[in-house]
Amino acid sequence: MSLEDIKGIGVKTLQYLKEANINNVTDLIFCFPKSYDFYEVENSLVFSGQQVCIEGILDSKPVFIKYKKNVSAIIFYIIVSNIKIKCIYFSCDYLRYKLFKGMEIIVSGKFKKENKEFFVQDIFFDKFSLKIEVDYKLKNINNSTMQKIIANAVEAMGRFDDYLPVELITKYRLLEINQLISASHFPKSKNDYIQMLRRRKYEEFFWYGISIELLKNLRQSSIKAPRVISDKVKDDFIDILPFSLTVDQQKTIDVVMKDIMSPHPMNRLVQGDVGCGKSVICYFAAYLSVKCGYQACIMVPTEILCKQQFENLKRLLKPFNFKIEMLTSSIKNKEKEDILYRLVNNRVDIIIGTHALIEENVLFNNLGIVIIDEQHRFGVEQRSKLVSKFKGVDCLYLTATPIPRTLGLTSFGDLDISSIHTMPNDRILVETKVLKFSFLPQLCKIIDNHLMNMEKVYIVVPLVYENPDFNAVDINRCYEYFSSHLQNAKISIVHGKMKPNEKNEAMLGFKGSKYNVLISTTVIEVGVDVSEATVMVILNAERYGLAQIHQLRGRVGRSNKKSYCYLISDSDIERLTILEQTHDGFEISLKDFNLRGPGDFFGNEQSGFLGLNYANFQDDFKIWQCAKSDSEIYCQKFLKENSKNPKFLKLLALNKLQKNKSN
Repeated sequence: MSLEDIKGIGVKTLQYLKEANINNVTDLIFCFPKSYDFYEVENSLVFSGQQVCIEGILDSKPVFIKYKKNVSAIIFYIIVSNIKIKCIYFSCDYLRYKLFKGMEIIVSGKFKKENKEFFVQDIFFDKFSLKIEVDYKLKNINNSTMQKIIANAVEAMGRFDDYLPVELITKYRLLEINQLISASHFPKSKNDYIQMLRRRKYEEFFWYGISIELLKNLRQSSIKAPRVISDKVKDDFIDILPFSLTVDQQKTIDVVMKDIMSPHPMNRLVQGDVGCGKSVICYFAAYLSVKCGYQACIMVPTEILCKQQFENLKRLLKPFNFKIEMLTSSIKNKEKEDILYRLVNNRVDIIIGTHALIEENVLFNNLGIVIIDEQHRFGVEQRSKLVSKFKGVDCLYLTATPIPRTLGLTSFGDLDISSIHTMPNDRILVETKVLKFSFLPQLCKIIDNHLMNMEKVYIVVPLVYENPDFNAVDINRCYEYFSSHLQNAKISIVHGKMKPNEKNEAMLGFKGSKYNVLISTTVIEVGVDVSEATVMVILNAERYGLAQIHQLRGRVGRSNKKSYCYLISDSDIERLTILEQTHDGFEISLKDFNLRGPGDFFGNEQSGFLGLNYANFQDDFKIWQCAKSDSEIYCQKFLKENSKNPKFLKLLALNKLQKNKSN
């Protein structure tokens, strides 16, 4: 049966469905709503400040007003439980002709005490006690149309076979697939929604668990050529270091060496706090690979970071006479051709580069290890393009975004994880202070003193351009303010909308003597080391996660001078003061996770194939534990039944996750 056979699907609707990647009847039925809105009349909560529905009688004709430039609204009064309430509804001029005094209506919104007004988001003319609205978030097809054609499709197709094992459905009393379809598209009660959610959360976790187990199985079945390394090779590297290794650096070096000597390809994530010394692990892994007769490849997210690491590598490994090259998009074609020719002919030992490394014409003679710095900055597809350039290659990922243990075990279930907690002894802690915007004039005097002492300052803002929807400082306003309040400032600007060469010029000017103040968005989160930078100012700090602020303040405090981080905010003070109290990135990350949820830890860039729309590891950890245990058992079962084709099962699991993700 095709989509054309379903009642209610005409030529235009068919075209819109195809544009939404809905190509057959099964796709249509399994295109579950993206969100659910519950409307329950609760007049007693009218002044609670919560999102509520209230039922009342219109006590006035609506009045049209101009609220702000290009923003219109209507104002009207309703009587709710004998109380007269002023209501305001934005951008809905057409409704003033549908609302009449004496009408019974239901309005949804929030009462704002400071305005003494009820801010309306929806108006309903039909009576109800509970209303559940689904939202498919599709272009050109409204939600009621989708529900109608899906109802027709379900009737035409009949019953579906379940893709979850029946015994698991019985064990946890989950909705079977046909009940799930009904509860998802046509929920009649809160219990329908709750049971639908239970099933969706469990199955998302189950297929994710299957995927992890299959990836582990595929890794364990892969064999690489043996690498023979003596302890002397390791000792030679440690002897050239201009500093002593911390306890955790030593442990990580030992485990990386063990991984490289293993008959199975290494797949390890090294996570550590800002300034903990992860780079030396990267250099050691590349050094070991070359000593074993292989080439090493290091990919970093920015050209500036690439140049910095290139210089560090050359300086550190100079005693070993390694041939080290750098590859970025700004390198001229003739020089690039020469580098690529020598690379494929084994005349380059270590190559470090940006995204330019994943281009098809970048070929190796004998690639032994791929090292990806700040790995969360690269999509999984970009990483896999690089890793797949040579069979049996070792993979080492580095991240300066510390992840709590339980979170790491789930988000990176197919990786081995090493954590560096101990910090170098010479690292001076950055003093952090939370200040209100009213303190800015005094802060400018403090900044001027730093500039007079030949120190440099970062100022971070959340917006590139002014946005009326966000009450936050943009780069232009920031520049205007500080250029008029700082006497000794030479200010540069950098943000993600600039061209790469413009960004590089601004940041290199800041590293040199051209600028001493850099106003930026979070593009400096991973950037060049500027030892003279001793002050970090973050405006509207409430808009950032704690872990991200911690990452940003790691841009200062990179010399023997005392450094400071000033968090400017008029709200969320209690959360921000956590950063005044601790410098432990792991503790900060855990608190951030508890306060804000998983956020980017479960984004596509981090996990690659993890698409969780309903479940999250923090709130649903018990469900995850059950699903993980079940997935381990069933994965072995699946592998036994399909031992000749384990890749098929991997694709099956990823396909289920992709379906969850797209729906």
